[in-house]
Amino acid sequence: MKRLIIAGLFFVFAFSGFAFSPGNNFYDQTQPSLMDKDRFELKIYPNPTETGQVTLEMNKGEISEIRLINIAGKEVVLRKMDFATPKYTLRLERVPSGIYFVRVKTAENKMVVKKLVVSSH
Repeated sequence: MKRLIIAGLFFVFAFSGFAFSPGNNFYDQTQPSLMDKDRFELKIYPNPTETGQVTLEMNKGEISEIRLINIAGKEVVLRKMDFATPKYTLRLERVPSGIYFVRVKTAENKMVVKKLVVSSH
């Protein structure tokens, strides 16, 4: 009886796609996926910053709005661009040390959020 149950389970898993198949159970990281190619990515440097300014750079698309939000959820800085740009230097002279979220809105109305650490300057 045990053999019959085990054999039945084997066939259920084998035919339902749960069987191990070396060619189908891994993600090849050398081949970029379609989603990676279309993803909006934001670079922030230096991060953490001690200089009083950071550079924001988009891999594709252009920055139309920047919001700096503190860990409590309060908006500290808002910059709206007259003309969208792929790279922007944000000055942080009056921003106290802490952890912040940089929320960038692109010209295509996409939102990208990254963490930023500001140290005393």
